[in-house]
Amino acid sequence: MESPRPHDLFDRETEWRTLESLWRKPRPDLVFVMGRRRAGKSFMLTRFAQQVGGIYYQATRRTEAEQLAGLTRVIGQHFDDAALQAGIAFPSWEDLFGYITRRADGSPFLFVLDEFPYLAAAAPALTSIIQSLWDHAWPKTQIKLVLSGSYISAMNQLEEVDQPLYGRRTAKLVVGPFGLAEAALFMPGWSVRDQMIAYGMYGHLPGHLSLIDAARPLGANVADALLTPSGRLVDEAQHMLDAFTADAHVHYSIIEAIAGGEQTWGGITKRVGRVGGTLQRAIRWLEEMQVIARVAPVTERNPQRSKRAVYRIIDPYVAFWHRLIAPLVNAGTLGLVAPEQLWNEAVSPALDDYMGLVFEEMCRDFVRRGDRLPFRPVRLGEWWDGASRNQVDVVAIGGKGDLLVGECKWGRVTAAHLRSLRERAHAVAAEFGGVTHIHTALFSGRGEGDDEVLLEAEAGATLFFSGEDLRSPVRQTFS
Repeated sequence: MESPRPHDLFDRETEWRTLESLWRKPRPDLVFVMGRRRAGKSFMLTRFAQQVGGIYYQATRRTEAEQLAGLTRVIGQHFDDAALQAGIAFPSWEDLFGYITRRADGSPFLFVLDEFPYLAAAAPALTSIIQSLWDHAWPKTQIKLVLSGSYISAMNQLEEVDQPLYGRRTAKLVVGPFGLAEAALFMPGWSVRDQMIAYGMYGHLPGHLSLIDAARPLGANVADALLTPSGRLVDEAQHMLDAFTADAHVHYSIIEAIAGGEQTWGGITKRVGRVGGTLQRAIRWLEEMQVIARVAPVTERNPQRSKRAVYRIIDPYVAFWHRLIAPLVNAGTLGLVAPEQLWNEAVSPALDDYMGLVFEEMCRDFVRRGDRLPFRPVRLGEWWDGASRNQVDVVAIGGKGDLLVGECKWGRVTAAHLRSLRERAHAVAAEFGGVTHIHTALFSGRGEGDDEVLLEAEAGATLFFSGEDLRSPVRQTFS
């Protein structure tokens, strides 16, 4: 029997179906779920646990004894066990899991341990205990143990070859961010332009998007959340790594450098004032935590060794905060100037310049989905030459030699943009090799093109997409 997806759980159809599929299988499962904080992991897992009558527990930074006592009470409430509810804690993790195993009695049973890295840090033997259970006590059960966490690097370490749980997980879910189509669900009734701008400021995480009050205008929302000292998002970007490391000053400096325009290794090194292993380790950790991304031209055959690579901030909220909010915070302006005035004078006038890169990523996400394209992309990215003088915002390659090149403009697109794109397309095709057909695409945030562009689009000589197209949740089905 399927568990209906809750109406307040936007998107996540794939993740929900995966959980359902695992639930129906007559076997034990060990599932790892990971993703950034505010990505909606806990929201989804609590609701699935409610649907199937399972146990959900979210760990915090506490001692092993406190964790064991807290989880004991949750288990006691679930099974209506008076002794456990009264505070008589299990003396050990083996006893706790043994109790769960007996109460499950061979039937399917879901047990979710969220923010598992906190548990593992407090109880270093816990992963070995789970390994022993998995190998000896659970093979004939239908216990579904879900280990979830926002500390992505710690979750990845659970699978390393020298770790007790290596090779034992049966499924892995990476709960990623939302695209524009999913984010727009939080702002029904808004214009697509305001939805795109809100996406550029609040970012792509459901936990941030859920703060939007769709009954109020964009400016009022931003004033409350980002332009007042008590705003919910006014300082989260400053503290987003605090829960994962006690010494994050280098990491924050790297993020600030990238947000300030230093996207190359040399530029970041100069800005941060660090070289060598310290900087390299910090950058790799930020990549693993899905805060920044190293991006190379899509034509590179060995991206990891590319000397043309640059670094980008993944979450639009983090980029926006460092670009437009941090200067106001550092200057002490917040609290001195009315939020509405800051919106009108400091933020709104700068949005057209800021939204350019955000819109480019929206366009790449649209192409990644494959909506209304002449072929299914097998590789997607962007391109720039060695001198960074020429670039193409969207590049997609198909399996039969089809190449799509796209130009993204937050404003209006013109015939001059199209001519320039066609010239650069040949350089991209030359680097790929084997290209049999070149398709061009123009993306306009305003949905505006000059007469020549519109005529070419109508004749099928180029593709033309607006913000309305990017917002559409429709998925293309290829034959």
